[in-house]
Amino acid sequence: MSVAVLEGSETAFATPAHFASSAVTTARRGATQAADVPSARVAARLSGKRVEALSERTETSTTWVNPNGSLTTEVAAGPVRFRRGGKWVDVDLDLAARTDGTIAPAAHPRGLVLGGKGGSRPASLKAAGTAAARTLVTLGQGQEQVELQWKGGLPAPVLEGPRATYRDAVPGADVVVEATRTGFEQYVTIKQRPAAGGYAYTMPLKAKGLKAKQQADGSVVFSDARTGKRRAVMPAPVMWDARVDPVSGEHTHRAKVALKVVQHGADIDLVFTPDAGFLADAGTAYPVTVDPSTTALSNVFDTYVQQGETVDWSADTELDLGNPGTKNADGTPRTARSFITWNTAPFSDALVSKATLSLWNFHSGNTDCKAYPWEVWDTGKPTTASRWTSQPAWNQKFATSTATTGNPGCSTQPDGWITADVTNLAQTWASAKNATSNMGLRASDETTSAAWKRVNSANAASNPPKLVVTYNYRPRTGTDRQAGPPFFKDSTGTWYTNTTTPTLRDTFADPNNDKVQGFFQIADNATGTQVGSNLSSAFVPAGQPASVTVPSGLL
Repeated sequence: MSVAVLEGSETAFATPAHFASSAVTTARRGATQAADVPSARVAARLSGKRVEALSERTETSTTWVNPNGSLTTEVAAGPVRFRRGGKWVDVDLDLAARTDGTIAPAAHPRGLVLGGKGGSRPASLKAAGTAAARTLVTLGQGQEQVELQWKGGLPAPVLEGPRATYRDAVPGADVVVEATRTGFEQYVTIKQRPAAGGYAYTMPLKAKGLKAKQQADGSVVFSDARTGKRRAVMPAPVMWDARVDPVSGEHTHRAKVALKVVQHGADIDLVFTPDAGFLADAGTAYPVTVDPSTTALSNVFDTYVQQGETVDWSADTELDLGNPGTKNADGTPRTARSFITWNTAPFSDALVSKATLSLWNFHSGNTDCKAYPWEVWDTGKPTTASRWTSQPAWNQKFATSTATTGNPGCSTQPDGWITADVTNLAQTWASAKNATSNMGLRASDETTSAAWKRVNSANAASNPPKLVVTYNYRPRTGTDRQAGPPFFKDSTGTWYTNTTTPTLRDTFADPNNDKVQGFFQIADNATGTQVGSNLSSAFVPAGQPASVTVPSGLL
């Protein structure tokens, strides 16, 4: 006969003495946090409430241990906290003036700082071209810092949440800077039709330790000058007028903005030239907004693609999906789809019991106030080069949801979270042991504007996309299979016993330090046929032998 160990199963909990005492103290105090997973496991069991394991915190994820011993990790699509002074600080993009006169968010993961009041404002846009430059925005620190400048003086900005408005920085135009989670958006709002002769402005750029290179699509990529690793991107700028489509909620009257990168040694000039025909068109409704944005790049990422659009939208504060009901000049619909790359390392190789995707839906096209379905897919990896004509692969659909909010005409559907059950998708990623995984979002029906949705992206000041996953780790396969008594093994690895009711045992490790149960199987060595049923051990602490006794008469 041969004996094989089938598997180990688990239950909670093990309570090693080295952390049990501190965990008991934590539970008695009613704390919701503990230093690490083992401590949180004991505290959760004793308190009956979930307890956060502080050792598992990252910029984008938070992990709790539940009373039943399982883990729950909430992963955000963008940073929700960062390290400052050796401590975790929650992202807070509300702007405030500092004692040195500059403006900064309360807590920005990339150290965003805006310029304050100073200098003399130019009398005209033409005069601004020869004015001295001063710092408007800095992003990053040390040798990886991008500094965007403005030619001419700046008034004291009007601050509103994450937005700073420098009113009439030049006659007839405001300069606006808005903090995002990964960078900033910088607008020039042209409030009146420019005089004949066109409209252009130059913004000097300094990039410490970074090399700036313009791409074929008009965007500018900032790479580490030493390693070549991409650190940040400024998508090709666009412009739009004041009109808003009532169904889509979009500024549909848009045009490209020419961007020229002029190198001056280590310094760079960004020359923006809004489309003169667009500005002069009698149908253009003022104010007109010119929008260049800059965002830091990381392992997590999101973007959307839209039919008819040829620029990168990864720096935008929203993700779009569905048919907005508007058309391109050639009559094709402006259908959009979105993509998110998640940090899935926290639950890699785990057993997922529940996973929920949540998106903050602030606008929908369902004027009839009915709910319309949307889908969640496993996709290929999106990049700043993703476009409607070059989308990541759509591998498999895993979920459909009808959750809908955000229609301004529906009192029963105010802005709010929409969710989808993505348990099977999360398990697929976990089984593949992915450190990062990619998701696609699209409307089930891309022919009707009723299914159109706009949701917050990872760059949004609040409520970025999130994924909440509850899971447990598999116990490991046994590593010390034995049969006895007398528990003797010869040089060939064969175990010997002198009884027909032997004891079978093995030792199982478990990443959660849960108690484990071993399952054993006996097979005929000649035929491979199983003899009798599987035999199960009692639950034992992980790392200690689990054993069964073969019942009389079986052998």
